[in-house]
Amino acid sequence: DEDRQSIAAIEKNLEKTNLKGRVRPQEVFEFLRRSPLTETFGIIFADPPYEKTKSGERFTEKLLGNERLAQLLQPDGVFVLEKRPGERVLEMELWNVVRAKTYGATEVLFLRRASSSSLRRTAIITK
Repeated sequence: DEDRQSIAAIEKNLEKTNLKGRVRPQEVFEFLRRSPLTETFGIIFADPPYEKTKSGERFTEKLLGNERLAQLLQPDGVFVLEKRPGERVLEMELWNVVRAKTYGATEVLFLRRASSSSLRRTAIITK
């Protein structure tokens, strides 16, 4: 996340729940480009803007189509994605929807990586 208030809220929630986690104050696609594939995550949250990117693509579609995001999620991990209810999501080759919940003007998708055979991985070391 890049928003200071969001970062503070996330850190406060981690502390309240006694969960360990890291918050990266960085633009998501820069984070995806720069993160080493040797560092994987058990859970990844995304609350992208509902607007389109500069290239006209929707953030949701850009994230769901990002193979590097799928590679950074541990094989048994969960990707939690917030989106607008009714926002169409194109066919997802990289993800399987485990659960979808709507809360007012927000829909939350709980996703797992599709079979690891569909990901092109190179020398990934997990801890």
